[in-house]
Amino acid sequence: MCNDARTLDELKVMTGVCTTCDGCKSELEKILLSVCGCKGVSLKEVVDTVADGADTIEKVGKITGAGTDCERCQALIANIIKLGR
Repeated sequence: MCNDARTLDELKVMTGVCTTCDGCKSELEKILLSVCGCKGVSLKEVVDTVADGADTIEKVGKITGAGTDCERCQALIANIIKLGR
């Protein structure tokens, strides 16, 4: 469910997480920086993989695992590839 959240406001609405206690605040950045929740792949991992030459969703998936399970993150991966060109 929270894998679709890309902003703090979306995350609060989708999960009910608060933004005031230290327990919740410590997890927010990790959640928002995740590209693939199924495989636990971070935004940095995908960006680095694209920078190293992966130019398709399939190549990113083969290297990182992102986009190979439920496939919901494939649109985000495609955007990262497009921006990386």
